[in-house]
Amino acid sequence: MFRLVSFKNNTLTEVEVKVTMAITTEENGKLTDQFFNLPLQLAKIDGMALSWTLVHPITEDSPFVGMSKEDIRNTDIEIMVFVKAFDNVFSNTVVSRTSYISSEIVWGAKFKMMYEPTDDKKKTVLHINQLNEFDSVEIPATIPAIANG
Repeated sequence: MFRLVSFKNNTLTEVEVKVTMAITTEENGKLTDQFFNLPLQLAKIDGMALSWTLVHPITEDSPFVGMSKEDIRNTDIEIMVFVKAFDNVFSNTVVSRTSYISSEIVWGAKFKMMYEPTDDKKKTVLHINQLNEFDSVEIPATIPAIANG
């Protein structure tokens, strides 16, 4: 899981995210890269006014299935994220690219809510500074496969 938010106070439309994972391994004395598309539960939304938590479900097809915390920490992994959206205020397509490496993957975390209603319940306040805030949660030592359906 990872989370994103518009940096400016603009509503983005037609927001689309693509995620690719690269794993570097050594085979016969040579370094080789393997690339995997990481399907998301929801990869496109019509509009984003607040935050969006993106989830790659761990299924039997996921390259993460069967990996432990140590496996992830000791494997040369890079997760590349590409975001494309339309900014209605500036009438412009915006793109963002970022990536995460093995050491940046947090094991056993759940994001905290980063928005709340105002006291009069008429507006919602988004706390952008809480984008990366999370609570620790218990999860299995190894990522099990989760059956689809």
